[in-house]
Amino acid sequence: MSVDIIDHLAGEGPGGEIARLRSLRPQAREQAQRSYEALLEPVDPRGVSPRERYAVAALVARLHGPGPAADLYLENLRDEDEALAGLLEAGEPIGEARLDTALAHAELLVLRPREAGPEHLRALEEAGWDADGIVTLSQLVAFLTFQLRVAHGLRVLAAHPAPATEEPR
Repeated sequence: MSVDIIDHLAGEGPGGEIARLRSLRPQAREQAQRSYEALLEPVDPRGVSPRERYAVAALVARLHGPGPAADLYLENLRDEDEALAGLLEAGEPIGEARLDTALAHAELLVLRPREAGPEHLRALEEAGWDADGIVTLSQLVAFLTFQLRVAHGLRVLAAHPAPATEEPR
């Protein structure tokens, strides 16, 4: 992907206040983009299909509220599976044990992380998720939550820039 995903979600092109703010932390910018690529656009999806990844991403973004991320991830899911995107958008049950369990796990991690326990991991295993898949799901939810908060924070900072200060002499 040539477009930086956080820049895209923050809603500003190159040269604006968001770009200036992000240029202060180039390594953080690069690592966030690499994490996006590894978790949502991996070369080898290894047990978690793009369809499942985008379904989780669409749900996580939706749980954080409407906005560019919810639109983007739902559209990415629509490219993978139109019917699934429609069900998720309507808040309807998916009807697939493996995916329903993954989505329930994602919702738990976003809305009630303190309640997550070993029984939730066992439920994922019983639905067909192996250890690598469970780790990937959890990393995906954590990354998306980070990504959405960074994009939101950048939009707020760009809308309310700090007053200019004199440069030290």
